[in-house]
Amino acid sequence: MQAITDIGQAEIRAGGRRIFLNPSFLAMSRIGTPEDIVGAFVTVHGGHYPEHQISDVEVMRSIQARCFADMVVTAAKVVQAACDDDLRQVIGVCSVTPKGKLSYRPGLLPVSHIIQLARHLIRHGVVGDQPQEAASKGEGEYSGKFDARSFVYLAVAHLGMSESDAWNMTMTSFRAAMSAKYPPKEAAKIPTEQHYDEAMDWAEKMFALDAQRNGLH
Repeated sequence: MQAITDIGQAEIRAGGRRIFLNPSFLAMSRIGTPEDIVGAFVTVHGGHYPEHQISDVEVMRSIQARCFADMVVTAAKVVQAACDDDLRQVIGVCSVTPKGKLSYRPGLLPVSHIIQLARHLIRHGVVGDQPQEAASKGEGEYSGKFDARSFVYLAVAHLGMSESDAWNMTMTSFRAAMSAKYPPKEAAKIPTEQHYDEAMDWAEKMFALDAQRNGLH
């Protein structure tokens, strides 16, 4: 069972344990480099599944098996990054075999829950939760990296937060705080990063793509 808050934090209750998850900027940085974070976002949302059906059934199955294996391994990594405790008992231990298939030792949570939880965490950690219409700011361009430090520094400079507190913010809480301090009429005064707007547009495209691929995994 997961109790999920509106800023992206979650609590897992499994095996008699209550485990707190926070998809903070610090947690997102644990996933890897700025490029790794974007790669993880794409992977857990099914972005590497083929867009078109491949005529060779065996090849198609092999590709789908590899994509699913990568998705599960990445999802487990995202969930673990959001927690200070060792979660192997809860999320299990998984890896991708040399043949591109999933090697999995189950934990207390089923794989489907791990994927769903990872999508929730990384969305609130990288993009932030927002109404659909608020995200549509134009075409934008794909951004291949997510640098959490830039948002931490914006929080320190414009929200008067300490650096440690800023690192513990989720993107959802960061955006809410910035919107509260800088209403729409004053939004132009906020010095933003170009890749932030690009990420917003790109993420919406990823969510739409994922919705079309729900049947693949």
